[in-house]
Amino acid sequence: MSQRIAIIGGGQLARMMALDGIPMGISFSFLVEHGEDTRCVNNLGDIVTRSADQSSQALYEALGQPTVITVEKEHVDIPLLRELQSLCPVYPNPDGLEKFKNRLSEKRFLQSLEIPLAAFQEVTSREELEQAINTLAKPIFLKSQEQGYDGYNQYKITDDNAADVLSSIEFPSQWVAESFVDFQREVSFIAVRSTSNKVRIYPAVENYHHNGTLLTSLAPAPELSDDQIERAKSYLKKIVKAVDYVGVICMECFVCGDDILVNEIAPRVHNSGHWTSKGALTSQFENHVRAVSDLPLGSTEALGISGMLNLLGVTLSAEQACDAHSFLTLYGKTTRPRRKLGHVTVNYNNYDDAITRVKTLEELAYGKDV
Repeated sequence: MSQRIAIIGGGQLARMMALDGIPMGISFSFLVEHGEDTRCVNNLGDIVTRSADQSSQALYEALGQPTVITVEKEHVDIPLLRELQSLCPVYPNPDGLEKFKNRLSEKRFLQSLEIPLAAFQEVTSREELEQAINTLAKPIFLKSQEQGYDGYNQYKITDDNAADVLSSIEFPSQWVAESFVDFQREVSFIAVRSTSNKVRIYPAVENYHHNGTLLTSLAPAPELSDDQIERAKSYLKKIVKAVDYVGVICMECFVCGDDILVNEIAPRVHNSGHWTSKGALTSQFENHVRAVSDLPLGSTEALGISGMLNLLGVTLSAEQACDAHSFLTLYGKTTRPRRKLGHVTVNYNNYDDAITRVKTLEELAYGKDV
């Protein structure tokens, strides 16, 4: 039986899922909003632009009566997904996506599972912000409850700028204030869960961010203890079971000595998992497609040591980026500052070569000032 997957969104993550699913005989369609850039998914399947007066039944028909619907982003229309769920399976399920769409509900959900987090406070008024500034360890990271990612809709509050931040935010508005965490490293764990409840977890990834956006990754993350890895895996398994999650999910964490604190959850294939396209037996994109299509999951075993460089507002040519161990992926987007235009992955049999090559590519793309 032929399968068709409809993806909500038309960005690079949708592109990479389709490119890994098409060789398996799966067809794709994409639901995008008016004005959304679709260059990433041109020629990979039907592209449907949503109109305000279109019913869920009409959208389902326009998408080619898909076998299953999935998403490439967490900021989606949850009521629409619930309506579509009456026509075909939707993975991840809308109830789970709703929990992770809002930072406050996400943190409260993780608390309910007794998963360790940094201290945080809800902020919906000037008085609550003043209280957070007076009680949380600085610097405080103030993030909008929704639509805050890659450094956008966020403030870093110190003693020096607290008054300026207080005067610049208009209330009522919805925020979460997060306490300073004295972490040594940022790592992420990516899992995939199938419709038959099978779970596989990729090796941990060490991440470096610049201006709030992921710049480089290294996998498997070095110098994590077996105990830390097993604890993190247990958190992920709790999360996916609690929301009956199907597909790929990413858990971003802080390493604080022997402790692992969960920072946030991304309910989708994730930037820090791009290394899997050349560095794991099965990429995160193929495994997401397998999971939502009720196919057996592929192995998440790492093939050597991998690194990844994000191309943010800059690109490299194939002549610049590619060699025997380096692989360039461009998304077909137009250039603008900080926009994710592509990435380079590298794969070696040791950490030194992988780290050196990523650093060389970083300097080639950005110069020596990043």
